[in-house]
Amino acid sequence: MGLSVCLEDHAFFVHFFQRGKNAWFYPCGSREAQLRFVQAGLDCPDFSLHYIRREDLDFLQDQFPGRFRFEEARGDWEYICSRQNQEELPGKSFRNLRAKVHKAQKRFDWTVTPLHANCRKAAEQVIRQWEAGRETAGDGEVIMTGMDFFEQLGLQGILLSDEEGPKAMAFGSVIAPGIFDLHATKTLIPRIDSYLKWELYRRLPPEVLWINQEEDLDIPGLRTNKEESVPDHMIPLWKGFLI
Repeated sequence: MGLSVCLEDHAFFVHFFQRGKNAWFYPCGSREAQLRFVQAGLDCPDFSLHYIRREDLDFLQDQFPGRFRFEEARGDWEYICSRQNQEELPGKSFRNLRAKVHKAQKRFDWTVTPLHANCRKAAEQVIRQWEAGRETAGDGEVIMTGMDFFEQLGLQGILLSDEEGPKAMAFGSVIAPGIFDLHATKTLIPRIDSYLKWELYRRLPPEVLWINQEEDLDIPGLRTNKEESVPDHMIPLWKGFLI
């Protein structure tokens, strides 16, 4: 995604190079910091804002009337799932997901190991094999950076292995009270992703009530995968362009 971050004492600003030279996430911090950042952006060619929540959109329209054109960004919407439902997979709505989980669960003699910093070598084995099967670059280096700073970032996850060795990994972190954000999943065997996530979710701390599966980036296969998780609700987001 070409992200870089500018840190201040009471705010931070994320540059979104993939979407343009002057494309940014909506600023995080005090309202004063947000106003200062957006005001400076008004003088920058092609300035745009992304991952704008409804309350941020209302704030921009109030403070900068007529300066922005907003578009709904469906690919940026976040999928929010009940942790209980992801564990129990109840009822008809979870029938397909439940079948996928049970099929993958019975497919091999799995060993599930909690991820920690000492698992770096096994995690790298999964990542490098995953990268070898791709035609384009993925997020492997990002995931390995996560492994390098696993404890500092407060990450938690699992490693899935069969008799031949590591075959999948997943990790995330608690980003707010009761909310676990799923950062990464990687599998070397087709159609075990649902099972991998199910094993991770059932091992989360009891205080976790919600799973944020993040966005689908308008990638058809990723959208299908996330929709199969039957999210309880979506967080709508917008992008804004100068008029």
